[in-house]
Amino acid sequence: MRTFPVAKLDTVLRENLSTHVERHIRQALLAGHFAPGDRISLISIAETLGTSVTPVREAISRLAAAQALELVPGAIARVPAFDAHHYEELRDIRLAVECLAVERAALRVTKRELTQIKRALNGFLAASQSDEVEKMLLASRDFRFLIYEASKMPALVRVIEDLWLRTAPSFRLMYGFRTRDEELEQSYSKLFQALENHDAAEARRVAEHTVVVGASRLIAMVGS
Repeated sequence: MRTFPVAKLDTVLRENLSTHVERHIRQALLAGHFAPGDRISLISIAETLGTSVTPVREAISRLAAAQALELVPGAIARVPAFDAHHYEELRDIRLAVECLAVERAALRVTKRELTQIKRALNGFLAASQSDEVEKMLLASRDFRFLIYEASKMPALVRVIEDLWLRTAPSFRLMYGFRTRDEELEQSYSKLFQALENHDAAEARRVAEHTVVVGASRLIAMVGS
Protein backbone atom coordinates (compact mmCIF):
# COMPACT_ATOMS: atom_id res chain seq x y z
CA MET A 1 0.00 0.00 0.00
CA ARG A 2 1.59 3.29 -1.09
CA THR A 3 2.11 5.99 1.54
CA PHE A 4 0.87 9.56 1.16
CA PRO A 5 3.55 12.11 0.13
CA VAL A 6 2.66 15.42 1.82
CA ALA A 7 3.45 17.15 5.09
CA LYS A 8 0.94 17.85 7.87
CA LEU A 9 -1.58 20.60 7.35
CA ASP A 10 -1.26 23.92 9.10
CA THR A 11 -3.25 24.15 12.33
CA VAL A 12 -5.32 27.07 11.08
CA LEU A 13 -6.93 26.70 7.68
CA ARG A 14 -8.73 29.45 5.85
CA GLU A 15 -10.83 27.05 3.82
CA ASN A 16 -12.99 24.04 4.39
CA LEU A 17 -10.82 21.22 5.74
CA SER A 18 -12.09 18.50 3.40
CA THR A 19 -11.49 20.83 0.43
CA HIS A 20 -7.94 21.36 1.60
CA VAL A 21 -7.44 17.60 1.98
CA GLU A 22 -8.89 17.03 -1.47
CA ARG A 23 -6.44 19.50 -2.99
CA HIS A 24 -3.50 17.59 -1.52
CA ILE A 25 -4.81 14.27 -2.81
CA ARG A 26 -5.52 15.75 -6.23
CA GLN A 27 -1.97 17.08 -6.49
CA ALA A 28 -0.55 13.67 -5.58
CA LEU A 29 -2.71 12.02 -8.25
CA LEU A 30 -1.75 14.62 -10.86
CA ALA A 31 1.93 14.06 -10.13
CA GLY A 32 1.62 10.33 -10.72
CA HIS A 33 2.47 9.49 -7.11
CA PHE A 34 -0.09 6.68 -7.22
CA ALA A 35 -0.31 3.99 -9.90
CA PRO A 36 -3.42 2.17 -11.15
CA GLY A 37 -4.51 -0.45 -8.62
CA ASP A 38 -2.75 1.22 -5.68
CA ARG A 39 -4.66 1.00 -2.40
CA ILE A 40 -4.57 4.06 -0.13
CA SER A 41 -5.50 3.96 3.54
CA LEU A 42 -7.80 6.80 4.61
CA ILE A 43 -6.37 6.52 8.12
CA SER A 44 -2.85 6.89 6.74
CA ILE A 45 -3.83 10.02 4.83
CA ALA A 46 -5.47 11.47 7.94
CA GLU A 47 -2.37 10.78 10.04
CA THR A 48 -0.06 12.25 7.42
CA LEU A 49 -2.16 15.40 7.06
CA GLY A 50 -2.76 15.71 10.80
CA THR A 51 -6.54 15.57 10.63
CA SER A 52 -9.39 13.16 11.38
CA VAL A 53 -10.66 10.56 8.94
CA THR A 54 -13.96 12.42 8.34
CA PRO A 55 -12.63 15.18 6.03
CA VAL A 56 -10.48 12.59 4.26
CA ARG A 57 -13.54 10.43 3.61
CA GLU A 58 -15.44 13.46 2.31
CA ALA A 59 -12.56 14.35 -0.03
CA ILE A 60 -12.21 10.77 -1.26
CA SER A 61 -15.96 10.58 -1.89
CA ARG A 62 -15.78 13.61 -4.18
CA LEU A 63 -12.80 12.15 -6.02
CA ALA A 64 -14.66 8.85 -6.36
CA ALA A 65 -17.60 10.73 -7.89
CA ALA A 66 -15.12 12.16 -10.42
CA GLN A 67 -13.94 8.58 -11.15
CA ALA A 68 -10.41 9.42 -9.99
CA LEU A 69 -10.59 6.94 -7.06
CA GLU A 70 -12.73 4.05 -5.89
CA LEU A 71 -13.92 3.46 -2.33
CA VAL A 72 -13.55 -0.11 -1.09
CA PRO A 73 -14.47 -1.67 2.28
CA GLY A 74 -12.13 -1.13 5.21
CA ALA A 75 -11.48 2.63 4.95
CA ILE A 76 -9.49 2.12 1.76
CA ALA A 77 -9.41 4.06 -1.49
CA ARG A 78 -8.12 2.47 -4.67
CA VAL A 79 -6.83 3.96 -7.89
CA PRO A 80 -8.86 2.46 -10.77
CA ALA A 81 -7.15 -0.25 -12.79
CA PHE A 82 -5.70 0.64 -16.17
CA ASP A 83 -8.12 0.10 -19.05
CA ALA A 84 -6.66 0.64 -22.54
CA HIS A 85 -9.98 1.41 -24.25
CA HIS A 86 -10.94 3.96 -21.59
CA TYR A 87 -7.47 5.47 -21.76
CA GLU A 88 -7.78 5.88 -25.54
CA GLU A 89 -11.06 7.74 -25.06
CA LEU A 90 -9.48 10.08 -22.51
CA ARG A 91 -6.48 10.55 -24.84
CA ASP A 92 -8.73 11.81 -27.61
CA ILE A 93 -10.43 14.29 -25.28
CA ARG A 94 -7.07 15.41 -23.92
CA LEU A 95 -5.86 16.09 -27.45
CA ALA A 96 -8.70 18.52 -28.02
CA VAL A 97 -8.41 20.47 -24.79
CA GLU A 98 -4.67 20.36 -24.11
CA CYS A 99 -3.74 21.39 -27.65
CA LEU A 100 -6.15 24.31 -27.40
CA ALA A 101 -4.61 25.38 -24.09
CA VAL A 102 -1.05 25.15 -25.44
CA GLU A 103 -1.99 27.07 -28.59
CA ARG A 104 -3.51 29.91 -26.55
CA ALA A 105 -0.59 29.85 -24.11
CA ALA A 106 1.85 30.41 -26.96
CA LEU A 107 -0.02 33.58 -27.86
CA ARG A 108 -0.53 34.86 -24.31
CA VAL A 109 2.42 33.70 -22.22
CA THR A 110 4.34 36.43 -20.39
CA LYS A 111 8.07 36.72 -19.73
CA ARG A 112 7.48 35.99 -16.06
CA GLU A 113 5.52 32.86 -16.93
CA LEU A 114 8.23 31.76 -19.36
CA THR A 115 10.75 32.02 -16.53
CA GLN A 116 8.59 29.78 -14.33
CA ILE A 117 8.02 27.30 -17.16
CA LYS A 118 11.76 27.20 -17.91
CA ARG A 119 12.48 26.46 -14.25
CA ALA A 120 10.03 23.55 -14.30
CA LEU A 121 11.55 22.30 -17.57
CA ASN A 122 15.04 22.36 -16.08
CA GLY A 123 13.75 20.44 -13.06
CA PHE A 124 12.20 17.84 -15.33
CA LEU A 125 15.35 17.46 -17.43
CA ALA A 126 17.55 17.08 -14.35
CA ALA A 127 15.23 14.49 -12.78
CA SER A 128 14.86 12.52 -16.01
CA GLN A 129 18.60 12.47 -16.68
CA SER A 130 19.32 11.28 -13.14
CA ASP A 131 16.54 8.63 -13.18
CA GLU A 132 14.58 10.20 -10.30
CA VAL A 133 11.09 9.10 -11.24
CA GLU A 134 9.17 10.83 -8.42
CA LYS A 135 10.84 14.18 -9.14
CA MET A 136 10.48 13.69 -12.89
CA LEU A 137 6.72 13.09 -12.70
CA LEU A 138 6.25 16.03 -10.34
CA ALA A 139 8.27 18.37 -12.56
CA SER A 140 6.40 17.12 -15.63
CA ARG A 141 3.08 17.98 -14.00
CA ASP A 142 4.37 21.44 -13.05
CA PHE A 143 5.72 22.10 -16.54
CA ARG A 144 2.51 21.12 -18.28
CA PHE A 145 0.13 22.96 -15.95
CA LEU A 146 2.19 26.15 -15.92
CA ILE A 147 1.74 26.14 -19.69
CA TYR A 148 -1.98 25.42 -19.48
CA GLU A 149 -2.43 28.22 -16.93
CA ALA A 150 -0.61 30.61 -19.29
CA SER A 151 -3.56 30.17 -21.67
CA LYS A 152 -5.53 32.47 -19.34
CA MET A 153 -8.47 30.07 -19.66
CA PRO A 154 -9.17 28.85 -16.11
CA ALA A 155 -12.28 26.87 -17.05
CA LEU A 156 -10.25 24.97 -19.64
CA VAL A 157 -7.50 24.28 -17.09
CA ARG A 158 -10.08 22.77 -14.74
CA VAL A 159 -11.27 20.44 -17.51
CA ILE A 160 -7.69 19.36 -18.17
CA GLU A 161 -7.06 18.78 -14.47
CA ASP A 162 -10.13 16.55 -14.19
CA LEU A 163 -8.89 14.50 -17.16
CA TRP A 164 -5.42 14.20 -15.64
CA LEU A 165 -6.88 12.92 -12.37
CA ARG A 166 -8.02 9.88 -14.36
CA THR A 167 -4.94 9.49 -16.54
CA ALA A 168 -1.86 10.66 -14.58
CA PRO A 169 -1.64 7.54 -12.37
CA SER A 170 -1.13 5.53 -15.57
CA PHE A 171 1.97 7.59 -16.42
CA ARG A 172 3.80 5.81 -13.61
CA LEU A 173 3.28 2.47 -15.35
CA MET A 174 5.69 3.51 -18.11
CA TYR A 175 8.48 3.97 -15.63
CA GLY A 176 8.23 0.50 -14.23
CA PHE A 177 9.76 -0.45 -17.58
CA ARG A 178 12.05 2.54 -18.12
CA THR A 179 13.27 5.56 -16.21
CA ARG A 180 14.95 8.27 -18.26
CA ASP A 181 12.63 9.58 -20.97
CA GLU A 182 14.81 11.15 -23.67
CA GLU A 183 11.93 11.46 -26.12
CA LEU A 184 9.88 13.46 -23.63
CA GLU A 185 12.93 15.58 -22.81
CA GLN A 186 13.17 16.54 -26.50
CA SER A 187 9.45 17.21 -26.82
CA TYR A 188 9.34 19.43 -23.76
CA SER A 189 12.38 21.38 -24.95
CA LYS A 190 10.74 21.92 -28.36
CA LEU A 191 7.49 22.95 -26.69
CA PHE A 192 9.27 25.55 -24.57
CA GLN A 193 11.03 26.91 -27.66
CA ALA A 194 7.68 27.26 -29.44
CA LEU A 195 6.24 29.13 -26.47
CA GLU A 196 9.27 31.40 -26.32
CA ASN A 197 8.80 32.15 -30.03
CA HIS A 198 5.03 32.61 -29.58
CA ASP A 199 4.60 30.03 -32.33
CA ALA A 200 1.08 28.71 -31.68
CA ALA A 201 1.06 26.27 -34.59
CA GLU A 202 4.33 24.63 -33.57
CA ALA A 203 3.29 24.55 -29.91
CA ARG A 204 0.10 22.75 -30.87
CA ARG A 205 1.98 20.29 -33.10
CA VAL A 206 4.44 19.39 -30.34
CA ALA A 207 1.69 19.07 -27.73
CA GLU A 208 -0.31 16.76 -29.98
CA HIS A 209 2.78 14.64 -30.68
CA THR A 210 3.54 14.42 -26.95
CA VAL A 211 0.06 13.19 -26.01
CA VAL A 212 -0.21 10.70 -28.90
CA VAL A 213 3.26 9.20 -28.50
CA GLY A 214 2.97 8.93 -24.72
CA ALA A 215 -0.41 7.22 -24.92
CA SER A 216 0.73 4.83 -27.66
CA ARG A 217 3.81 3.87 -25.73
CA LEU A 218 1.85 3.26 -22.56
CA ILE A 219 -0.81 1.13 -24.25
CA ALA A 220 1.88 -0.91 -26.02
CA MET A 221 3.72 -1.52 -22.73
CA VAL A 222 0.75 -2.33 -20.54
CA GLY A 223 -1.40 -4.00 -23.18
CA SER A 224 -5.14 -4.11 -23.65
